[in-house]
Amino acid sequence: MSSVKFLTMLLKMVLLLLFFTFISGEPLPNLGIYSPMNGEVFEVELGTAAVITCTAVIDSCGSSLFWLRKNEFVERNDTLRYFYNFTNPCNISEETSHWMNASLVFREVLEEDLSTNFTCKLESDEFTRFATITLNKTAGLSYSIITVCTVCIMGVMAVTIFIFVKFIGLKGCQRNTSVGCSLLDSGYYFLCLDGKIYDAFLMNYKSVNDGGLSEEDRKCLVSTLENQFGYSLCLYAQDVLPGQAVAEAVLDCIDESRAVILVPSFPDPELGSEVLSAIHASLVEKKTRLIFINTEQMEASTSGSFPEALQLLSKAGNSVTWKGGPPSSSFWKQLRYHLLAPLQAPKMQLLSQQC
Repeated sequence: MSSVKFLTMLLKMVLLLLFFTFISGEPLPNLGIYSPMNGEVFEVELGTAAVITCTAVIDSCGSSLFWLRKNEFVERNDTLRYFYNFTNPCNISEETSHWMNASLVFREVLEEDLSTNFTCKLESDEFTRFATITLNKTAGLSYSIITVCTVCIMGVMAVTIFIFVKFIGLKGCQRNTSVGCSLLDSGYYFLCLDGKIYDAFLMNYKSVNDGGLSEEDRKCLVSTLENQFGYSLCLYAQDVLPGQAVAEAVLDCIDESRAVILVPSFPDPELGSEVLSAIHASLVEKKTRLIFINTEQMEASTSGSFPEALQLLSKAGNSVTWKGGPPSSSFWKQLRYHLLAPLQAPKMQLLSQQC
């Protein structure tokens, strides 16, 4: 960026020289320094290049035009951080011999340059002229804009996150009161990089005999998954109303969960075959993991004792036999093997409990 500004300023200097060349046939101003004005202030940006051209009208080739920093001569060595160069009109043509330019060039403007006077001095046989200028740091408009834009972007992000958590993230829980959602905290929503809200959806199905999990066992299953292992669960409520709303709520929870766990229960409101078929179709379409929990009593029963729709679900998923026990038991190891790792660690590690 600095090199581009440097080249741009040099181009301006060349254009200024051409301008004076073209107007050479016009009446000349009074002899002396034409620009800059004495006491003029130039806006510069720290750390960038700058070129300030001094233009004078002379009457003889014996005149000299040069720059001073305070009372010291500025050198013409272009390897320095700042230097000056000039155009000798006597080496160009007779028509342009009355114009002379000397350019003060900064490869990089530093803070120390702002507190220093730079003087363009014209010396001839008849007179001497001075034009002293100072440098002033330009207002950091670009930095202000960057700061304001950064603050605005952060504000928009904060509002977006708030709206997402408040209205969109909880949408899966609020679509239907028949579905209860258990989340460790609202921040979880932003960790679901696969677009899912829950680690698993726990749905009870009616067992064919008395081998279903008791209410105490089901509570232990939920508590262990959430508190011991950190899984975020969507739970199928016990007081749902039959009808299309139930099916829609179930499919929504499946769509927003990374896995589905079917838990045997008795007694429990029974889902119709149409709902079970729709669940099976949704699982197949979305390739959602399905874990089918059964009991030792159910293992002893023949698979033909299940309704046809439930048989399809049992064949589509992985079967795990409920045995309870502490979190270190084989049942929990098998269940977690078929689940994806939770996206968020549990808030606290409770004492191991045995189901």
